[in-house]
Amino acid sequence: MKTTAFAAAAAALFLGLGALSAPASAATPARASQPLVAAPMTDVSAQRYVERRRVIRRGPHCTMRKVVTRGPHGHRVVRTTRVCR
Repeated sequence: MKTTAFAAAAAALFLGLGALSAPASAATPARASQPLVAAPMTDVSAQRYVERRRVIRRGPHCTMRKVVTRGPHGHRVVRTTRVCR
């Protein structure tokens, strides 16, 4: 089991170093004939300005509340009630 884990880690390390040693021009194919397409924003500083959608709740917001009491012979009795705000 341990040798299998070491072999997998060594293979991942070998493949990772092989990818870093290749030139950058070989990793991306030249697309001179294709028109440029708008790329998604992957920059970290640009992602700060992307507005996130906010959920606007209309109407009451209901949850279930559990009320625990003691019943006969000290047993716990759990009742769930619906509470709307």
